[in-house]
Amino acid sequence: MPSLDYKLGLSVGSYVGLLVAFCTALLLDTGLTAPPAQATGILTCLLVGGTFARRPSLASPVLRFHVLSVSLTVHIGSLLALLALDTRDGATAIEPLLFPLVISTGVGLFAFIFVRDRHVEAAFGGEPARVSWYGGPHPQTIRRLRLVAVLAAVTVIAAPFVGFLVVPHWAGWLEATRLWALLGDVAPTIIGSVLGASVGLFLSPDREKRFTVYDDGIVVQNGTSGFRIPLAWWYVRGYELTDRELVVHTWFPLQTYRFDRVHFEQPHHVVDILAEYVPERGTTWL
Repeated sequence: MPSLDYKLGLSVGSYVGLLVAFCTALLLDTGLTAPPAQATGILTCLLVGGTFARRPSLASPVLRFHVLSVSLTVHIGSLLALLALDTRDGATAIEPLLFPLVISTGVGLFAFIFVRDRHVEAAFGGEPARVSWYGGPHPQTIRRLRLVAVLAAVTVIAAPFVGFLVVPHWAGWLEATRLWALLGDVAPTIIGSVLGASVGLFLSPDREKRFTVYDDGIVVQNGTSGFRIPLAWWYVRGYELTDRELVVHTWFPLQTYRFDRVHFEQPHHVVDILAEYVPERGTTWL
């Protein structure tokens, strides 16, 4: 049995098991760590996880008919509604449910990713691939991405200092607004996220991937983790073949997939196939 099937079973079993433990704790009016809730959760995890690990084909119709996306959406929406309604004692009533909400949502997303990755080809009906290639961007693009990472890091570090120096003298009224208070609350998260992304982009800007073209779209596979993402043709804005790279543009301006031409022998053959589905486009950001 492939190791990915074990991961699939573990993720789905954990997701369903945690939901069962969560419901058991609510029905018995106990905590999520109480023995009855833990016992039912672990037993459900073993039963459901073992079933999915032994028969991974069970997840194929789930992905094909979008049952997984709907169930995950309903699950998260239901827990959010439960938090909103359980306000008998104010914040103290919500607090016991907050930790199970975070854990359950995280496990649910984990299961969603593995099921979707394991059966991503089912979204395209399992038809044979038209063409496939693997590679990363040109060295010049890598240098440009690293420059963008450095500029983003410098900007996000300098912005708070500039704000604290300029606002009190030139826009003192801004400090009394709700927007300024909200910005102060979310600023650490924004700074940390941008710094983390900048460090990751600077250390590994190549982001080598495998592209596989099907009649219904493209499957993008990460070269390091193997995680696969399907891109429907409506999301692909076009392609561009330059002297250095083959670029696949999407409708999100900053999301482009770049491949050094030395990474594959017949770029024009790939372009001819892409031209059957999307038009040729000019350059975009980055």
